[in-house]
Amino acid sequence: MSERDEGGPAIVREAAGGGAVWLDGRRLQRGFKRSAGLGPSTYVSALASALDAEALPDALRVLVARGADVVARAPRSRFVEAPRELGASGWSTARQLALGAWLTRQAPRAVHFVAQQDAPALIGVPTILTVHDVVRHRYREWYRPDVDAGSMSASAARTWSRVTRAIERHAIRRARRIIVPSRVTAEELVASLAVPRARIAVIPEAASPRLRAEPAASDAAVRRRLRLPDRYLLHPGGAAPRKRLPELVRAFDEVARDDAALGLVLVGPVQTGEGATEAARAIAAASASDRIHLAGVLDDDDLAAVYRGARAVVLASRHEGFGLPVVEAFACGVPVVATAAPAIAEVAADAAVLVPVDEVTALADAVRKVLADPSLAESLRARGLVRAAQFRWAVAAVETLSVYEEVLGEPFGVRSR
Repeated sequence: MSERDEGGPAIVREAAGGGAVWLDGRRLQRGFKRSAGLGPSTYVSALASALDAEALPDALRVLVARGADVVARAPRSRFVEAPRELGASGWSTARQLALGAWLTRQAPRAVHFVAQQDAPALIGVPTILTVHDVVRHRYREWYRPDVDAGSMSASAARTWSRVTRAIERHAIRRARRIIVPSRVTAEELVASLAVPRARIAVIPEAASPRLRAEPAASDAAVRRRLRLPDRYLLHPGGAAPRKRLPELVRAFDEVARDDAALGLVLVGPVQTGEGATEAARAIAAASASDRIHLAGVLDDDDLAAVYRGARAVVLASRHEGFGLPVVEAFACGVPVVATAAPAIAEVAADAAVLVPVDEVTALADAVRKVLADPSLAESLRARGLVRAAQFRWAVAAVETLSVYEEVLGEPFGVRSR
């Protein structure tokens, strides 16, 4: 059965099962796992759109929860709706079990989960799983359990963290095929969880088509609305501990001593989630705290304007699974200064200024050089644009469909070859 959604395309109200692969689109929903502005939500939004251009209507469905507020642009005619409770915010073992049981009853050909945290450990249909990084398994000491303060004891929180990691490991190991965004993540997945390399497909991500170097007429108005300074550095990506936002704030503070007009703009969920408390303390302690601007989570059009206005994008990460902000900055013609975390080095190649991961203070010197040398900045812009063009969602969609074909054991229904 289907019906029209507010006058728009038909939405499948009862699962058709059988003939389609289902892409888990719950991260397109407002509030789902507080994922707005984070990698998996950006990934599924771009991938769903690219797959929509390739796959026949009955070959691919996008799974959302009934009544959900879907905030990203997505192919609504492909939506299939799960019971509302299966798309609720937060994580629970009971919900994971219920999701696996419900999907088993619906019997799609396969389900593609777009983040390892979202896949149920018990499910009776083939699964494809995108693993963005293995940081929770390889570097668990960096993270406290992702729970609301005071909601459980420290002992219970540690138990919760162990249980969720175990479920995640099982979901990864039982997946028929695993998609990762970089060779580095593939190698870490093999080393950390003993996943056979033959089951892993490396499919790089890309910048949204709306993130491009050509300025829009609305750029200045967007930056005025967000109350951004005329000259600023940009950090996209939130405050997760591996981003080392406190260290980046200290590096900015050092540069800002000699540049009274320079600001720092932080984009993403900086005030919530892991790392938010530490980031807030670092910002409050900065001498130039009044020049640090929290822009929040932005849609692609606003984000493009903010990227294009930046003098440089600066990243202090100790670890990334891919480093999408690097490609986004390149696509917008913005120089990048970053730590040489392995995945960042893989993605950036020779198009960014990279400093050793354990020498975060070197970021300040590198930023100064880029700001003071217009020829260096222009060279970085040119190399970045060339590098960005090598990452395309259309290519990622075709390669993802090839993974679907491997799982199904037969050609996937595409519009053309």
